[in-house]
Amino acid sequence: MTYQTFLITARGQVMIALMVGVYLVTATRTHSNQMVINVTGNRDIYSEMNVIYQFAYLVIQLPTGLIADRLNPVTSLAVILAGLAITSAVSPFALIGLSSWSWTPWPSAIPILVTGAVYAVNGALAGSWWPFMNVMLSNWAPPDELAYMYSTISTGVPGGIVVGNLFTGFFYALHGCDFGYSFFVMSGLCLAWSIAWFLTCHHHPADDPGVRPSELERIITSRQPKAQLPVPWMKIVGSLPVWSVMLANFGSTVFYTILIMYMPVYLKYTMHVDIVENGLMSTLPSLGQIAVMFTAGRCASLIQAKDWLDVTAIRKVFSCIGMAIPAILVSVATVIPNTYIFYSFLVISYSVSGSVFSGFRVSQMEMAPNFVAVITAICDIFGSLAMNLTHVAFLVTFGQSSDQVAWNEICWCLSVILIMFLVPFVLFGNSKIQSWNTLKTTSISEPIAI
Repeated sequence: MTYQTFLITARGQVMIALMVGVYLVTATRTHSNQMVINVTGNRDIYSEMNVIYQFAYLVIQLPTGLIADRLNPVTSLAVILAGLAITSAVSPFALIGLSSWSWTPWPSAIPILVTGAVYAVNGALAGSWWPFMNVMLSNWAPPDELAYMYSTISTGVPGGIVVGNLFTGFFYALHGCDFGYSFFVMSGLCLAWSIAWFLTCHHHPADDPGVRPSELERIITSRQPKAQLPVPWMKIVGSLPVWSVMLANFGSTVFYTILIMYMPVYLKYTMHVDIVENGLMSTLPSLGQIAVMFTAGRCASLIQAKDWLDVTAIRKVFSCIGMAIPAILVSVATVIPNTYIFYSFLVISYSVSGSVFSGFRVSQMEMAPNFVAVITAICDIFGSLAMNLTHVAFLVTFGQSSDQVAWNEICWCLSVILIMFLVPFVLFGNSKIQSWNTLKTTSISEPIAI
């Protein structure tokens, strides 16, 4: 159970636990990516592994979305991190250990195939995380704190990238090419979180004996009760607010994929920095985004609590900050002749993009509380599709190219994509609870007196 303290509320403790979980989910992927690109030295293999990861992430979304509202998210999230603990322990043997199996028929292919299998499992586990996490959060977050809690938890996305990169640089400097130790540390952290989470957290605040009566009343009375209802697929598919969130998620994910997944590539092949410096410089965009996400979440929740703007307007404002401003910054970066200044503009633009976690990403939990997992899954499918298409497009269009001109073209494309996919949310986004969130009751006509 959570513990009664004067400093951190019960919902604050749940928020911190989920944030640490997101750190670990993201760090396992970032750490594996750094290993692949530095051990193989092949950017095509790096992109292929991430396509495998994202494809598994995409495939698992809808099945998870259909069951997440009906299962206990505490148990489910504990299982997910335990699974990542196992794959982290196996990873170093996949790419490094298996390469010495010269007696096998395909000694060069087997490490790649096994690594691809590990990436597939990790992708499926990570894809399952978000629907369950959003269900858990929607049970614990008062409406006027949802943006703050969600953005704070989501700092684990850039934060996990920082941890993964620092782990790689630290252990590489310590042990050279032997990444095994860092994987085992990562595995231990995932397992420790899984056990602690399972033993202390509860599905609903009403079930947690550590919640103070005043806090329980605030949580329960401020949010709409949930009900298990059949999914109104036709209403969801025909909903403009849902489509606007999906499209915004698509454009934002393309931006995220390039500026985070391929920044180590830019640093290594265009700026020619070594792995230790690469690991440190690759953390800068994420550190900036953490600061922006936390600040934006606080501001959005304050504006909502003070009732200065309606909820839909708040989400649109922060979405514009997180997509329109980065679009301008990356366009300006293309006229910068110095690679370090160019990289600084990319760092700032990615940092500012953290505002979307107080924008359209919160709307997907507000518009239909009874179908949080389903809508999260559908939006993440679009995000996964965006990431896969981005990896494929990068492979096909730019391949092994590492000159600055190619990166300028990438920035122009990103600018257009951000604006194009922001506009639908500005026009049609809506955080109000939709009519299809509840079943319509048929009115029974009273008998007419004669």
